[in-house]
Amino acid sequence: MKDPMLPFCSQGDHSHIFLLEQLMRISPVIKPHVREEAMKFALYLKANMRASTENSLVVLGFLMILSIYGLVSSFDEDEVLKFLQIAARHKEAVELFRILGFVNKIYDFVENLIKNQQYIEAVRFICAFELAEKYQPIHQLQAHVNKAKLNCENNYKENKSIETKVESIDEGISSLKTVLQFIRENNIECKELVDEVEDHIVKLKRHMANIVKANIQSVTRKGVS
Repeated sequence: MKDPMLPFCSQGDHSHIFLLEQLMRISPVIKPHVREEAMKFALYLKANMRASTENSLVVLGFLMILSIYGLVSSFDEDEVLKFLQIAARHKEAVELFRILGFVNKIYDFVENLIKNQQYIEAVRFICAFELAEKYQPIHQLQAHVNKAKLNCENNYKENKSIETKVESIDEGISSLKTVLQFIRENNIECKELVDEVEDHIVKLKRHMANIVKANIQSVTRKGVS
């Protein structure tokens, strides 16, 4: 089992997630010796994730292994919930949350996502568990937009080179586009927010184009002189 699974610990691609998804759908009968091997591998993954929890794909793979092989009861509940919070950026995390038996923890989980400014992730769970009456999705999406704008502005000011300035603007545009995509996928009615996001994306693109144009003109003048 270990050899075909080990690559995802370092590569972080999606191929292992696809394979684990197929196993989840098949729901195979797990023999004791196979579960024992899965447990060893899960412990190995957990030990290595401590130094690399920012790799949400590895965390997601770990949680899927707990689900497939019925191992969740062997791990600390609060720790598993923290791993779910890391993996929450992936759509598979919603189903895992159910399968792993944490539905009764949904309110605390969403509260923690919001507290940690994981607004898009919070809205994903709010929509999936029909919590819109308690947590307004639009408010969380607006918070994400405000955060994206502020991060883009701060990163732009902190960076001095043209390349890093352009990169910070590009990241800001990508973050804002995530909101638009999420709104479309979940059929959320919020025209004012959509207009605000689209207008800001246009402004950022225009600003980036002006920066690139000014840099080209500067290089050309230096070449001529």
